[in-house]
This record gives sequence, C-alpha cells and structure tokens, in this order.
Amino acid sequence: MRFNRGLVTSVAACLTVFFVILNLKSTIETVNNPGINIKEPYVGEQNIHKDQTYRYVTPSLAELAARGALPKMNKHILMLTRVPDAGAELFVLLLQRLQGYNAFKHIRLPPGDHGLLSTLQEELLVEEITNIIRQEAIPLSFDGDVRFLNFSKFGRESPSFISLVRNPIGVQNFLRYHERRRNMVENRAIPIFCGQDPRCSEINNKWALQRAKANVVEWYPVVGILEYMEQSIDILEYKFPYFFRGAKHSYKKIQSKNRHFPDPTFMLNSQEGYNILSKLFEDEIEFYQWLKLRLLNETSRRKR
Repeated sequence: MRFNRGLVTSVAACLTVFFVILNLKSTIETVNNPGINIKEPYVGEQNIHKDQTYRYVTPSLAELAARGALPKMNKHILMLTRVPDAGAELFVLLLQRLQGYNAFKHIRLPPGDHGLLSTLQEELLVEEITNIIRQEAIPLSFDGDVRFLNFSKFGRESPSFISLVRNPIGVQNFLRYHERRRNMVENRAIPIFCGQDPRCSEINNKWALQRAKANVVEWYPVVGILEYMEQSIDILEYKFPYFFRGAKHSYKKIQSKNRHFPDPTFMLNSQEGYNILSKLFEDEIEFYQWLKLRLLNETSRRKR
C-alpha cells in the first residue's frame, strides 16, 4: 500500500514538472517567433483584470488652474463684444441662425450701458459668465453690451473674443456732430477694445489706443470690418468652424431679405465733414486702418 502511494506521488510530480517545462518552452517560442504579432496595450486604457479597466483621467479645469496649466483661451467659447452702430447685430443674427445647424448655443447677456465697470463689478460679471459656461454644454457663444473683460486677471479661462467695426468717417457721425449729440463720441471702438480703465474713455488718448491694439493681438483672433463683410466671414469660418460653418450662405440669405443693417457703402462725401471728423476721431481712424490691414493680411495669407 505504501509502495503504491509513493508511486502515485512520484508520477504526479513528474507530470507537473513536464507541464511546467512544456508551457515555458511554448512561451519562449512565442516571444522569439517574429511571425507572431504581440499587441501592445492601448495607451490610455490598459486591462488589469478581466472585469477591471484602468483609464487615464483628464484633469479638471480646477486642477489645471491650480497647476498653472489652464489654457489661456478657449476656442470653443466665443464672446462677441458689440461696438455701437458697427453692425454687430448682423454677427448676432448669424450666430442665432447657425446655432442649430452647428450644434452650439448662443446666449445674450443682459443689456448694459457701455459704461466702465469697477474691479468688483468686472469680477462678478466674469464669475457669472464662468458659471454659465459650467452649467451649459460647449460650444457656447455670448454677446453683450460690455467692454473687453480680462478673464485671466481673475484666474479664469478666457473665451475667444470677436467683434465688428466700421469706418468712423461716416455720415452718421457727421450728422451727430452738427446735432451735437453726445453719443457721437461715446459710440467709439477704442473704449470697447481697451477695457475698463478710465483712460480708455478719453478721446485721442495714445495709451488707450495702444491698450486696444494690445488686447486685439492677445485676445481677438478675428475682428471683422463691416466694409469687408465677406472677407470677415471667410476668416471667421476658417478660424471658428464650430460656429461659423455655413455663415456665408446665411449672410447671403440675410442680404436678399434687405434687413435694416448699416450700409457699408454709405460713406461721407463732404470735404468739410471729412476734415472735422478726421481731427475729432484721429485715433479711431488709426485703429480702424490698423484693424483693416490686419484682416486683409489674414485674407491674403489664406489665398496663398
């Protein structure tokens, strides 16, 4: 009996050693065989167990901000700053029409008076817009009667700013000059792009002009020109296809319906008026010419 038990134990041990050696040999042959394709685990998702998966998680915006790695500007969020009497409502209409077609949402901020905001008011408005962004699905676009807001000053990711301007040497401004209407000097472009500093409101202030240009370079990928509307839409479609794909087609439909938007061809032809406005809007004219050159240079680069 004892002999039989010892024999069975010996046979079992031999079989175990045999299967271990056979399995090891098979593994070595598989690794050394160049004809066998060994699949590497997919980076970002690796199988740990049959029913368990490990995934790399993208850091939240809060975590990115804490690390100082928050993106400077979000190309999936647009902020249209409206320059008075420059046709910005045309951009608003395009965004409203295209939001269903391009699967984004357009939000109009509450009306304002284009006035200066205190630092506290500016921070509260930035927080309000940031909270809306957190609650809604992106892409998102906004428009509002508000000057440029520096989101980065409050540690928030900035939307991509866009706007539309027109030639300040126009009939409307000349008529306002003769009628001594106050909004002739209030409805200027430089204060909108310059921001919330009190110096931004001063007429022909060189500091305000340079600040407006610097903000455009840093925060405004596109500033359209009313007199070059088709070129402006081309650049918007190129820079922001999420929002403006199909914009040119929609614009032609709007034109065909003769909607009441500023006429870009309705210019001042009085030498007296030109001389008066040239002196009054010296910096506004320089800013407009600079924006026009910027747009046309971008257009010519795209055609190359």
